[in-house]
Amino acid sequence: MAMYILRRLLQAVPVLLGISLLLFFMMHSIPGGPLAMYAHEPGMTKQLMAQLSANLGLNKPLWQQYVDWLGGALQGNFGYSYSYGIPAAQMVLQRMPATLELMISAFVIAVILSFIIGVISAVKQYSIWDYCMTILSYFGVAMPTFWLGLMVLVLFAVDLHWFPAGGISSPGIPFSLGDRISHAVLPVSILALYLIAHESRYVRSSMLEVLGADYIRTARAKGLLRRTITWRHALRNALLPVVTVMVMDGAYLFGGALITETIFSWPGMGRLFIQAISQDDYPVIMVEITMLSVIIVLANIVSDVLYAVLDPRVKLG
Repeated sequence: MAMYILRRLLQAVPVLLGISLLLFFMMHSIPGGPLAMYAHEPGMTKQLMAQLSANLGLNKPLWQQYVDWLGGALQGNFGYSYSYGIPAAQMVLQRMPATLELMISAFVIAVILSFIIGVISAVKQYSIWDYCMTILSYFGVAMPTFWLGLMVLVLFAVDLHWFPAGGISSPGIPFSLGDRISHAVLPVSILALYLIAHESRYVRSSMLEVLGADYIRTARAKGLLRRTITWRHALRNALLPVVTVMVMDGAYLFGGALITETIFSWPGMGRLFIQAISQDDYPVIMVEITMLSVIIVLANIVSDVLYAVLDPRVKLG
């Protein structure tokens, strides 16, 4: 197992290098380049633009810029934000706790509810519960996050005043767990909804396949309790094809956080990413995309390892 993980980590190195190379050249090929935000500043002249380009090292050949950027990135130095003049990595790390709070909460809730909904739907196949959950899951998958988020915000925050309209906490008051939870309810719900709708269908499908297996019929013939067969024997084997989907969905939560954090003014990495795009803040964009790439690659490795842990028949060589 240890050798397999080490080999996968070594294989991930050229993958990440290739991703960073592709992203770097794509970012610098955008019309206007990294200095586009300064082009229309009052009093900006060609001489000042040239001086600014030299100060940022943008007058060097593109391959040399990439080598310099990669050398700094390997040491944790991704350059300085063009908009704020502070280290880009520091800006992202300051926003990371808020994003992790949102993503972990949504992921845990989504996993728990997905298993409950999926298992019950499989056990009660073609029942009213199954039909209702199927309709709701299709609704959750089909609804655009930005539209549903705005509708939830208008209904529960603006009209009913049940929850705050945005932010991570109420200004001017000391930290309170209840206040933090009230601010997190709406964004966490929106972020978790798609995962629940998506993953519960996988759980249901996998459970239906397992419930029809020979060893489940044998367990029933031996007189085992239904809940024991369902939750102890069937669910464990149904986990195998589902675990990969869930781990990867957890990694892709960042994409949903981009929209959710913007709608609910949640001060996390997703909102920072949208701001960096609007301001052409290349160093901040590169930090976040690089971090997301690392997370997705590691999630692939984790899913493979978990699959082997859950199924002893799988040998990682």
